[in-house]
Parts: sequence; C-alpha cells; structure tokens
Amino acid sequence: MRTSAFSYALLAGGLLAASLSSCDSTRPIASETSSADSAPTAPTVEESDVSFDREVTQGNFRFTVKTYGSQEQRVASIRSYRGSAQTTDPIRVDVNGAVTNVATGDLNGNGKPELYVMTDNKRANGGLYAFEFGERGYAPISMPGTPGGSAGIGYAGQDTYQIQGNKLVRTFPVSATTATASTTAGNTATTTGGTRTVEYTLDANGRLVMGQSTDAK
Repeated sequence: MRTSAFSYALLAGGLLAASLSSCDSTRPIASETSSADSAPTAPTVEESDVSFDREVTQGNFRFTVKTYGSQEQRVASIRSYRGSAQTTDPIRVDVNGAVTNVATGDLNGNGKPELYVMTDNKRANGGLYAFEFGERGYAPISMPGTPGGSAGIGYAGQDTYQIQGNKLVRTFPVSATTATASTTAGNTATTTGGTRTVEYTLDANGRLVMGQSTDAK
C-alpha cells in the first residue's frame, strides 16, 4: 500500500511534537517562593529579657526606650507618641553597650523633639544614638565623630554625654602622655592628661556642630 506525502507529514509532525514534549519535561521549574518569603527577618528578642526601660517627654511628645539582652550588642526598642497617638512604627536598632541614660531636647529650636540614647560603650566615637522626630516620622542625627583640631589631641574614646540647655555636652579623658599636633590654623597644641569637654549645637540639617572645648585636670 502506498503512503501519501500527507501521511508522511503527519507522522513527522507527531514525532517532532513528542520530542519537544520530552524536552520540556526535563526543564527545571522556577521556584514559586515570593521575594517576601526570602527576605531576611528582624532579629527576635525575648520580651522578658529587658535590661533598660525608661520613659521621657519633650513638650507634647513622649518616648519609651527599652533594651533587651545583656551582651555587648543589644536591641533597643523606641516608641514615640504625641499625646496618646503613636507617631511612628516602633524603632528597633542594635546598640553597643548597656544604655545608661536617655534624654530629650530641641537643640535647633525647630519644634521637632530629639531623643538621645547614651550607652557605656568605651570605643572611640561610641556611646551615642540620636534621632529627631516629626509629626509622622523620624530621622537619625549624624554623629559628631572625632573632635577636630586641638580638641582631638589625646582622644581615645570613653565618651560620656549629657544635654545642657540647647547643647550636647561631650566629656572624655585625654592621654596623660604629652602630645603635640598641628591644628588647621597651622599652630600646635599640647595636652598632658585630665578630661576635656566639647560642646555641640544641632544645625537645621540634623548635624551636630562642634563648638568650644575646655580642659580640666
């Protein structure tokens, strides 16, 4: 019996379809896991492991600060309220050292309260976390870094902070070894130990600006 060209075409088409179907069955299937499922989760804390708990106010604003854990690095939880209404979602931030104090202020006088969280971290430029709050949000305040010019000579950390009026006051010990360094003005400055106090104001951009410094034996 003769086979028509049309039959041959049908046969060839069927073989081709079967071949493609076989190839498709061996292809890997894309994962159906959503990006939300694979996103990193926030660190968990034991609600009973509270190492610091304090509430402070600034005008109509109220802040509660809690820390969890007893290791060098801890988790701090900050909640902000205006009256009875919460102004932001709870803030959770890792801090180094035990929180020793919290303070509020409005150093730049713009009507937005600031929250300053101090720890006992002794490392250079450590021990301070600060935020400025608005009606429905907040922004971190830039840290001052190592004091500039002669105020930075002999600096090696161990800062303590407090709010005095409209200024942030930073105190730290200076090296007992006499040290001389060039200042930006081209002069030299020397320190022979004791403590140094440096004052900061807060500018409109949320940046701490260094002012005068004084030494004490």
